[in-house]
Amino acid sequence: MPGQLADAGWSVHEIGPARHILNPVWYTRAIAIAKQVKPDIVHGAVFEGIALANIIGLRFPTAKIISEETSDPVNRRWTGNFLIRWLYSCSNAVVGVSPSVIDYLRNTGHVPNQKLRLINNAVGDDIPPPKSMIDELRSNLGIRPGDIIIGTVGRLIDSHKRFSDILRAMPAVLSRHASARLLIIGDGPDRAELMLLAEDLGISDAVIFAGYQGKVRDFYHLMDLFVLASAHEAFGLVLVEAMLAGVPIVATAVGGIPFVLNNGECGKLTPPHQPEALAHAISSLIADEGARDRFRKAALSRARSEFSADRYCREVEELYRSLSQKTFAI
Repeated sequence: MPGQLADAGWSVHEIGPARHILNPVWYTRAIAIAKQVKPDIVHGAVFEGIALANIIGLRFPTAKIISEETSDPVNRRWTGNFLIRWLYSCSNAVVGVSPSVIDYLRNTGHVPNQKLRLINNAVGDDIPPPKSMIDELRSNLGIRPGDIIIGTVGRLIDSHKRFSDILRAMPAVLSRHASARLLIIGDGPDRAELMLLAEDLGISDAVIFAGYQGKVRDFYHLMDLFVLASAHEAFGLVLVEAMLAGVPIVATAVGGIPFVLNNGECGKLTPPHQPEALAHAISSLIADEGARDRFRKAALSRARSEFSADRYCREVEELYRSLSQKTFAI
């Protein structure tokens, strides 16, 4: 990402990672950079970015501060909510990436309506890889002709993404569709535990742990079905990536997911933490070609109209202009 910004003509000043949100070295570096560039607008996302933006705002009171909440903070402790409410109060505008996040900002973050702005997350256009690359990926992963590929993508943190629920759903799926295989794209601290679970369930031969992939969007083109079993999710960018790649979706009805899937018009929704319901949804969608086609078409249309990069950039630009003109329209 820094390289892409530099290629586009932006100046990039990196402050490096922080061990924790209160790391004084991190703030000192950021403030030193701010003194050089004299920002008119400071836009911070995720908890650390929001903290950084608002601390800079305290040192540069003429700058307009935007806090962007990109998570679904259902498990945030009271101390975190207390701190974030203070940061929001220092901001000129607070962005939520989905209606469910806006609800959190309004009801838990106590952000007044005049500061709130809904700007849905976005994904750039999908560029399908050439067939030769798809064939190479299939070969490298040991995918055989006739395999039904159920894919999922994310960092392997099971308390959030619930890959274990997908694994527990697989025996029932395999009983109906013996050629089904689960393709897991991503790495993380729970990988070894999930691999052991696959062994305990007797499905190791039907699960492919592909690890971290730099060009993850190429892998959607290997999938017949995409599954997201999150316990909580602010938006779910991987859903839009799957939608743009034309992959039918099964996902849990949590956080911003029902909004992204238009309350089930663009994919099957299931309750969270219920592998049996997940298995039923996956199996029924594999068996119903007509439903897959309907979901595929509806999802592609919605992704292009509601979650495009052009739309996102336009709305962010409008926000910046409204702040620079000292007006803020809801």
